[in-house]
Amino acid sequence: MLFGALLINSQKQSRSLVLLFAFQGCVCAFNLLEGLGFSSYLITPAFTLLYGPMIYFFTLSITGKQPFKTSHYAVHLIPAVISLAFTHYTQAIILLGSLSQLGYFYFAYGILKRYHKQLMHARSDAESLKLKWLIKALFIFAIIVVFDLLRMNVQPITPLDLKMHWYLLNEILLLLMFSFLLFHTIKNSFQFEPVTLSEESAAEQTDSADEQLAQQIFSTIDGLIINESLYRQPRLSLNDLANQTGLGSKEISWAINSTTGNNFCEYINQHRVNDVKREIEQDSPQKLSLIELAFQAGFNSKSTFNAVFKKETGLTPSQFKKQTQKN
Repeated sequence: MLFGALLINSQKQSRSLVLLFAFQGCVCAFNLLEGLGFSSYLITPAFTLLYGPMIYFFTLSITGKQPFKTSHYAVHLIPAVISLAFTHYTQAIILLGSLSQLGYFYFAYGILKRYHKQLMHARSDAESLKLKWLIKALFIFAIIVVFDLLRMNVQPITPLDLKMHWYLLNEILLLLMFSFLLFHTIKNSFQFEPVTLSEESAAEQTDSADEQLAQQIFSTIDGLIINESLYRQPRLSLNDLANQTGLGSKEISWAINSTTGNNFCEYINQHRVNDVKREIEQDSPQKLSLIELAFQAGFNSKSTFNAVFKKETGLTPSQFKKQTQKN
């Protein structure tokens, strides 16, 4: 874990995870001291009010919504600091901390949903950039929180052996979750690209914009994409088209959305599917495999290709190929 933390410490959007690791280390240390009787005053209940903010700011940081700054945590530390004076009400503090964590997880989930929406409006490789692993982690964290809350509430009537084993299981689950976060943070850091808020609102202009102008812009963009086979670029983005045409990214997104009813990623993927379909129907002598045709058309993963192709045609690529050959 320490080696992994050193790897991501140089990445600005991942430093909040390093802080989360350090925080968990402090929690373990204080738990040990209190368990051995070295500390007569309880501190660890107040830590339950800090897990939520840590996960929330990690989510903000990894999506590029907010640069990591220690000052951003100040206001979120206040409840934990205040609770230090009332830790003798252990169960009440733990309950508040657990509810706080669930609340922060909910807001973090909302950030991820908005981020995914932005990606779909801004990039043709949005499906491969979605942070689905982080959504899974939030749900599992929420389950661990509820599980730990139950453990804390039955401690007074729990035998010592069961209490120790239950605590150990909880710590193992947390360790596995932190390892999961570390693995995916390192894995996805090389393809990470933040999406600006302006791109998110680009498709919201359709009501007040001129339909004819939208069709003119779309005709220009569509012709360029088809003639130059730009959809075959796996990482094509709105900014790439804006640089080539001189139009604004918001204008392009609006024109595509109002004319086709699809976001940018869906629109580009339609061209890619049509490209694969043409190649299959032409029965090219090159005899490329389906996955080779997919990569040639601009898809960058087999799973995305299969999912998009079935969504567009109602058939899997292999089913479409068999049906075409039969006809």
